[in-house]
Amino acid sequence: MPELSILLTEDDDAVARYLSSILIAFGHKIAAVAADGLQAVRLDRELLPDLVIMDMDLPQMNGAVDARKILESRSVPLIISTGRTDAAALESIRDLNIQAFLIKPFSGVQLKSAIAIALSQHEMQARAQQTITQLNGALEAAQGNGGAGALTQERLQTLGLTRREAEVMAWVAQGKSNSDIATILESSPRTVAKHIEHVFGKLNVESRTAAVAASCAASCAGSG
Repeated sequence: MPELSILLTEDDDAVARYLSSILIAFGHKIAAVAADGLQAVRLDRELLPDLVIMDMDLPQMNGAVDARKILESRSVPLIISTGRTDAAALESIRDLNIQAFLIKPFSGVQLKSAIAIALSQHEMQARAQQTITQLNGALEAAQGNGGAGALTQERLQTLGLTRREAEVMAWVAQGKSNSDIATILESSPRTVAKHIEHVFGKLNVESRTAAVAASCAASCAGSG
């Protein structure tokens, strides 16, 4: 594991010293220790640490609020630690883009595992976001050149799609719904959905927009 600059947010001095000693023993650097939420948000913006460990129960602001403010500002691996396991506590962080969750008291081994998981999850999310950005860019570029309209059945079949899958995708690119496509092709929405599912698998995507973007990137770009 690489050396990380870590922002530790903990209002209990004894716990903060204990965690700091463990993190330093792991080979990491403590960028700062924040005693409350407002300080945590300010220090994150100033120091840009590689990882944030956030206590959920802090003075000034709830840790979930702190985490949300930090993640709204930038993308960073973030671990929530708490001694609470009630439904309200878990609900408050349910929609946050955190990478790991620690229940106090936790061991050094658990902390080390949480850091590894947080880094791995953050990297996966970053790669996924990069792919989405690239696909959206390809789709916009293709649309500027006639893009989606240029997705003919013949071009789609060069991507490994069957004739029927290519027909379906050509209409998807025109913004048609499954029921619309079923009517046009004299099929059923269920059958159309199965064709689209097969296309997703062949193009390694998970949405209609991504499928159109991937198709444009592979076929329309080559036509220009």
